[in-house]
Amino acid sequence: MIFTRADLEAMPLQSLHKARNWSKADVFGGERDGVRFVIKDFRRAPVWFKPVARNFLKREWTALRALDGVEHVPRALAHPDADSIVLELAAGEQMDKMAFGTVPHASIETLIELVRTLHARGVTHGDLHQQNVLVDVSGQICLIDWATAHVFHHPRGVRRWLFEEFSALDRRALAKIKVHHAPDLVTEEDLDLIRNGASRAYRSVKKMRRIGEVLRGKKRYGALERKIESLNDKSLADKKR
Repeated sequence: MIFTRADLEAMPLQSLHKARNWSKADVFGGERDGVRFVIKDFRRAPVWFKPVARNFLKREWTALRALDGVEHVPRALAHPDADSIVLELAAGEQMDKMAFGTVPHASIETLIELVRTLHARGVTHGDLHQQNVLVDVSGQICLIDWATAHVFHHPRGVRRWLFEEFSALDRRALAKIKVHHAPDLVTEEDLDLIRNGASRAYRSVKKMRRIGEVLRGKKRYGALERKIESLNDKSLADKKR
């Protein structure tokens, strides 16, 4: 599908999301040849932020093209100019707005397999959380917002290390989603990733951050930590049976 900036200007587009601040894109919706699409447009971004915005779009475009044909990922349709990309519309509700018990197990299992697939293709998402996972009425998912994705082609040396670091962060984020919506699918590896960090670099940062939190008097347990402790207690009880 070919789009130019002139095409976008001439189309009757619907404004879906106005940029909340200078770091966000305007999002428009439209339809062409029976295909419903969304446009992420940074044309109104400040001049000083344009290089960063264009890099985000380039990353998203590159990652989605590398995943072309993979289910549960938006299809990249066009890159009209440096300030915009056109994606096939992804339907569904953001997972973070769905109450515990309402997300089908099959949806979480699909997400787990999707993460394995994108890593097998040398792609990391970089911003995997519930707001970026859409679930439709049939339980099908779509992973959106690939602006911080990286594509690694046969990584070696430093790039191999970076791929392992970024893919570990994806797995940690996935583990947190499992804790929230499918605790019975949480593994010991998942708990270790959440408690201790996803990689050596991350674990070092997490340890320093925790020291700072203790010095500021921050409470040890938040909602996520309490859920993890309950999973640990359940695991111990199961082992004693």
